[in-house]
Amino acid sequence: MAEEKSGDELNEILDAFNTAIDAGKEEDDIKMAMIGAGATFKNVTRLYNDYLVQTGRAMTKEAKAELVEGAVTAKGADLTTEDGFGKVQAAVVKGGTNVSESSAAALIRAFAKKNEMECYAKPKGTGAVRNPFVTNFHEALIANPHMDEDGLKAVIAALEPQQQVNPTRWFNQHNAIRRMVNKIAVENNIKAA
Repeated sequence: MAEEKSGDELNEILDAFNTAIDAGKEEDDIKMAMIGAGATFKNVTRLYNDYLVQTGRAMTKEAKAELVEGAVTAKGADLTTEDGFGKVQAAVVKGGTNVSESSAAALIRAFAKKNEMECYAKPKGTGAVRNPFVTNFHEALIANPHMDEDGLKAVIAALEPQQQVNPTRWFNQHNAIRRMVNKIAVENNIKAA
């Protein structure tokens, strides 16, 4: 059973919270100050969140839900379009207390899901095209485990000019791998393919 705190103890914890907030401390440091004032480790996060709401620095889940519902209704926006979603998102950020754009987007999507509404989602990227150097280097090293420094330089030079982003770094990083493979090949009497 949770230990009940007296009014004086809770006031001391709240004072420590406010002092740490006013000093611009980070969340972990604020919680440590609260623990120093008598909050238990088990309850410090709950108290921290309660105090954020009590002092007007954050909103309750219910208040956020009402804000989102009001923004969707007031804007009459089509959540399936980027523009409509963006308008509701901006309204939630503006009307909320300590609500970021990303948390507003998450709140809107949760609201849409709960209410079985379609909702805009950013198209996923196709991903970055990987530079073929590592693959080319590994294939060349497998084909010739006795590769010398000139062989490594040739693998780098064979790349398209726009793909040769930092050839000196590649050489330095991968030359150690090349030397290790050379040593293994010699010790195990491995011939080039």
